Amino acid sequence: MKAMRIAICDDSESCLATAKEAVTEYAEKNSGKNITFEVFSHGEDMLEAVHKSGGFDVYILDIVMPHVNGIELGMSLKSDGYDGKIVYLTSSEEFAIDSYRVKARDYLMKPLKKAELFSVLDELYAEMQVKEDKSIIVKTKSNSVKLNYDSIIYAELNRRAVSYHLANGKTVESVSMRVPFTEAVKPLTEDGRFVICGQSMISNMRHITMVESDAIVFDETVRVPLGVKICREVRSVWTDFWFNGEAKK
Repeated sequence: MKAMRIAICDDSESCLATAKEAVTEYAEKNSGKNITFEVFSHGEDMLEAVHKSGGFDVYILDIVMPHVNGIELGMSLKSDGYDGKIVYLTSSEEFAIDSYRVKARDYLMKPLKKAELFSVLDELYAEMQVKEDKSIIVKTKSNSVKLNYDSIIYAELNRRAVSYHLANGKTVESVSMRVPFTEAVKPLTEDGRFVICGQSMISNMRHITMVESDAIVFDETVRVPLGVKICREVRSVWTDFWFNGEAKK
């Protein structure tokens, strides 16, 4: 069984204690699941821990915090390539739309109800056991690189090679291909999170934050211009992807 690592971040001492108590109780009741957690009172401290020791599977984050709020924290995690599930805790519903932009897994109101949190953690743990992210092996000029699907923002044809643009800001370029682009990225096209964009690009819909009339925006900051017709087709598929719940699979 896969272990579950949880990060809890809240600047309120009492709220942090409540969340810690709830997760402690959950871990004790599910001792066979190998659940561990760390608590943080500042977003900066949590990010530092993530960068030092790797990401967590679940992030339980307060939204309203000084310096770096929960939404900004979630965006930083996504832009740095960490794909753990985010569960927001807040006393106001006004941030619901913002939490959607970060692709939060859930949104729980304060005061925290243990039963609600336990239900979310049950779902997330079950998903972890049945799903291990797929990967693709890309042969480059110097070696072969294994890329997890969720780390890929989009891939595009670059002359006779394929350039894979990643969530961490890096780009991996394959060797020159002897097959068509669609054949080279076939493993991605067969996965429900990717959408073909014309004849020379494929996009990971989990990273799309906006589809404009003539461009796709990834992770809030990466804008790729495309034809109007292509954007219209992508918008339709992307909307279905989110509203049909495919993003949680």
